[in-house]
Order: sequence, then C-alpha cells, then structure tokens
Amino acid sequence: MEIRFSPAPGPYERHLKRRLLNPLFPESVRNVTQLDIDEAQKQDEKNLVQFMQYFQSVVQQATQLDSSVESDVVLKIKEQLDECYATSCAMPGEHDNLRDAISKLIGAIMDAVRKGAADDPIALQKLDEEETARSMHNALHERKLIADLMLENSPILENELTATLLNEEAEDLAAALQLFTAEQLEYVVKDASELLKSVSEQGHEVPHAWERLQLIKDALQQARQEAQFHE
Repeated sequence: MEIRFSPAPGPYERHLKRRLLNPLFPESVRNVTQLDIDEAQKQDEKNLVQFMQYFQSVVQQATQLDSSVESDVVLKIKEQLDECYATSCAMPGEHDNLRDAISKLIGAIMDAVRKGAADDPIALQKLDEEETARSMHNALHERKLIADLMLENSPILENELTATLLNEEAEDLAAALQLFTAEQLEYVVKDASELLKSVSEQGHEVPHAWERLQLIKDALQQARQEAQFHE
C-alpha cells in the first residue's frame, strides 16, 4: 500500500520519514503506516494551532508597548519573539512571511532599546553581540534537524538521537553538532560506533552513516581542542 507524506511536514511527520525502513532505527519503528502518518499530521496541526495562539498573544503584547514600559518587560517580549521564530521553523507548512514579521518586530524593539542606550557604548556593544548571536541562532533553527531537536516536546526520542544524527545530510549534521559539548559528543561517538557495528552484523550497508560518524569524530576532536584552549 502506497503511503503519502505532506509536501511541507511538521516535526512528528518528518521524524516518521526518517524512520521509514531505516536500518539505523529499531526494527519496531521502521514500518510506518498511513495511519501513523495521519496521526502525526494531526499532532503537528494541533501543535501549529497552539503555537499560533501563543504567537498572537505575544504580538498583541508587543503592539501595546508604550514609551513608559520597563526595559525588562520589553526584553522579555523580545525573548518570546525569538522563541516564536525558532518554533515556527519546525511547524508544518511554509512560514517565511511569519518569520519576516517576527524579525521586523524584533528589529523595532531593538531600535527602541538602542535609543535608550545611545549614551552607553558598553551597552551598545552588548546589543551588537546579542544581535549577532540571534542571527546565528535563527540560522541554525532554519535547519529542520535543529528545529526538531530543540522543540520542547521533540519527537526525536533520546534513544533515537544517534540514529537521527547518522541519517542526516552532512551540512545539517555539522550545524547540529555545534549544539553538543565534548562530553556529549563522546557519548554519541561511542553509541554510533556500537550501532553501526550492530547494523553491519545484521547485513545492512549504510556507507553514508559511517561517513557521518567520521564527521562526529571530527567535531569531537575540535571540541576537545577548544576545551583545552580555554583551560
């Protein structure tokens, strides 16, 4: 029976696509049915509705700000908008216009904050650093793997993390590995080595996964070097 995935799936449906007939995942979750896909789509749509309700409430707060509001309140709303940007990257459908709107709102808020800090060069420098960090943060979340991993209720279970990483495209994996500490990467390398040995013993050829393991090992080596540099 043919199964049908959405053209722009959400995180739960996307993870089913990762698992489908994939020997890196446990055999019990490789066989994906249309019913599984339908249920995942329902969960993704439910999460989208909840997200849009939250986003609208944040926008309402942002548009009601006045010049007398405390800076802590302004920055809290800015943080919530940052959260909305990251979450929107994982939601089903296309949300480029929404992210553009979020970026404009954040820009307007930060312009106001800059005006308040115009006579404080240290504060302005911190704002520049924060803006650079936010741009990098947003760019990372635009990669679906990272957007899915960073969701509060991620569909990627802990025992499926290694298989998921080994399954990804090289560029997406390299970006995601920036989120891990050296200690965490050590665990992933060990777990991935054991998993690939088991998969090979079962007769499955997964050359791309072995290549991804090498990328993870390279990231671990770099993380160790950076840790030594900062000691």
